Amino acid sequence: MIDNSSKITGSGKKLYPVSLDITGKRCLVIGGGTVAARKIRALLLCGGVVQIVSPEVCGEIRSLAQADKLKWLPRAYHSTDMIGVFLVFAATDDPEAQALIAHDAAMHHVLLNRADNSELSDFHVPAKIRRGDLVIAISTGGGSPALASLIKRRLAPDFGEEYATLVELMARLRPLVVNGPGNSNENRALFQAILELPVLESIAAKDWHQLKTLLGRIVPPSIDCEALVDQLCCDLEQPSK
Repeated sequence: MIDNSSKITGSGKKLYPVSLDITGKRCLVIGGGTVAARKIRALLLCGGVVQIVSPEVCGEIRSLAQADKLKWLPRAYHSTDMIGVFLVFAATDDPEAQALIAHDAAMHHVLLNRADNSELSDFHVPAKIRRGDLVIAISTGGGSPALASLIKRRLAPDFGEEYATLVELMARLRPLVVNGPGNSNENRALFQAILELPVLESIAAKDWHQLKTLLGRIVPPSIDCEALVDQLCCDLEQPSK
């Protein structure tokens, strides 16, 4: 007979998965080590306005501050730092500071992530596979980051950079189709039919002629597939900012 009275089942919470737009929003990171640096990289990538509070920081964070990529306050955390913040990462090694940050975040209705206690966090950062605007997130609800990382490593080889180009192609096609004569059901069927063609293989091989041919067989004649693909190729060749 199995005794389930002491069985560990995690927090029991069902987390709601979302993708947050943090462009231009104040994101506070408290702590200056490698964990904080990892959080900062992701925040900057997504357009967050990052402020870090820590008496000392690692070399990466110091370099970002010197390049004006973020604002560094070289001191201990003050409760006033929480004012006007959208989300906060508490990544210190001081339990009292972590507790104060959590208290202030609740008082100001700021989304909190605690590096020391996932169950007391408002949100968790999933393991991610990012290919342009395609993001595949793997979360265990904070229960096992190691498992999330393992799944990420296993999935990543199946999703190459060609998926970033496919997402961009579909994003450019979408308004042209939606603003056309078809109704929503017809448009949905068209998008599905496009994705069932070997367009991904054509993109991976950089066979743009084949891609134009495939699209030309199925999209409405009012859409200039040649111009669409040519412009996509031109933009792909531009150096990243």
